[in-house]
Amino acid sequence: MGDWLMRTVKYERLEFHKEKPEHRTAKLAEFVLDVPYLICHGVIPPRHVLNEVFASGGGDAGMSPGAVWEPFSIDEAEYTALVAELLALDLHDVSARGRARFVPKTLFVDSEVTGSKTHLEWVTQIAAKYGSGHQTFWD
Repeated sequence: MGDWLMRTVKYERLEFHKEKPEHRTAKLAEFVLDVPYLICHGVIPPRHVLNEVFASGGGDAGMSPGAVWEPFSIDEAEYTALVAELLALDLHDVSARGRARFVPKTLFVDSEVTGSKTHLEWVTQIAAKYGSGHQTFWD
């Protein structure tokens, strides 16, 4: 998908150690990698899980990082384009340039973990399959 077709998202990046939020605009693919706890073990969530999180508008996570945005959702065509964009990203470059905070070393789709109804159920299924230990991110 061409850059001109990828949705951009305006949001605030929150860090507990910073007094004011950082106002950001990012392509959807990089935004997804900047939302805490959205990508687990490098697995790209199914569309309904992403839409649950997108519709929430994010939030301040207290002593953990957070992000806040205007709620939105994506359709199947946009999800397909998003997955293609995520899989094509140079993840090391995204991390090295500080364009997202939670950039795993690999991204993939696990079609076996799609039966969850909520984000929490999906995270639980991912943790059960891949372990609940430390995830590997770029330094």
